Amino acid sequence: MKIKLFFTSRLANVVKFLALTSVILAGLSACSSTSTVSLNQVGNGIGGTDLINFPTSKDFYSVPTDIQSDPLGYVLRLQLVSKTSSSTSLKIMYVSKNTFGKKAAVTGLITYPNSAPPASGWPVISWDHGTSGISQSCAPSRAPYSLPTFGVTGVIVATDYLGLGPDGEIHPYLNRATEAEATIDIVRAALQIPDAHAGHTWLVVGDSQGGHAALATSQIAPSYAPNLNLIGSVAIGPGAELGNTYPGDNPFIYDIVATLAIFGAHVSDPSFNPNTYLVKAAQGVSKVVKDSCVNQITDYLLKVYLSDGKKILKVLPSQTPQGRAWLAQNDVIFQSSKNPILVLGGGQDIVAVPARVTATVKQLCKLKDTLYYDYLPTANHNTEMTQGYSLISSWIKDRLENKPAPDNCSSYG
Repeated sequence: MKIKLFFTSRLANVVKFLALTSVILAGLSACSSTSTVSLNQVGNGIGGTDLINFPTSKDFYSVPTDIQSDPLGYVLRLQLVSKTSSSTSLKIMYVSKNTFGKKAAVTGLITYPNSAPPASGWPVISWDHGTSGISQSCAPSRAPYSLPTFGVTGVIVATDYLGLGPDGEIHPYLNRATEAEATIDIVRAALQIPDAHAGHTWLVVGDSQGGHAALATSQIAPSYAPNLNLIGSVAIGPGAELGNTYPGDNPFIYDIVATLAIFGAHVSDPSFNPNTYLVKAAQGVSKVVKDSCVNQITDYLLKVYLSDGKKILKVLPSQTPQGRAWLAQNDVIFQSSKNPILVLGGGQDIVAVPARVTATVKQLCKLKDTLYYDYLPTANHNTEMTQGYSLISSWIKDRLENKPAPDNCSSYG
């Protein structure tokens, strides 16, 4: 399939493109360090753990030992980020699973109201962030930010994903199972914090990579956490149809995503050799992906792209048996969901291009998912959530009020 090139031969235009691409892919880029905060005791003695001795990021992100006997969602550490009259925000370290099925420490953020909760507890929104990188320094919780609420008064949680946050680890980028498990287990963790008053009813919302994670969560949650009541999933500009290219795909952006996925696959399978796929000039990016975040990775790969015949990959993952197996295991178009789904896509999106998102919707509709697709003609990858915020908020409100979910799959059959 012929792919439209975004680059021109003019270096100035390439530099402009780099600036645009860096903003788009960074999303919630979180490569800066976190300032020290004072810590108050929150939920004294959760899980028998003293939670007041992690006043610095160095202390907080050191990897604990002996967690294999701890249950999923077990709260290992909390650190106060901020507290106002209306809400409390914390960093959290909790137990989830790694790509080998072993228990692993995962970090994230949680915000909850300080007011009296309803009798059933606050509803929970689990937020899945976009691509930031795959090294520990790229964890959004290392530079805490205000979590989106979508008009919901309730508990908002946001996983960093496996491998982002804890010292010395690497994130298995676009790994379907661990994205979903980390998203679900932080909801379990919220239930362990007495002052949060979290209920069992929850929704997942994700943007870009987080859209992939939200769809994965929608598919995995019923069997992974049957005691939690997932009532809806929202995927904004989701990464999906990973093995295919579509009209409008930019080869440079595609190769950046593929490069991150290749290094992520290596985390779960050391025999997955990145050098099998990368041109020689690009192989030095291995140090960059381990030490830096998406902007620096983009900078490095752009130099390769311009100096090596506009090539970063010599072989696509879809062209090897090992790569095809990874794609089949980690795409989000093969398993149906029991809860309703809202998908948003932008007509000006050059990352999750319209043809890719539409193909994803068609595949999910074939699985008989209850799905509503909202196409935003003027939105790009950065503005899809802003333009769709009102719709997302209304859709979530209707799920919480137990109203019938809309479905326009008949338009995508």
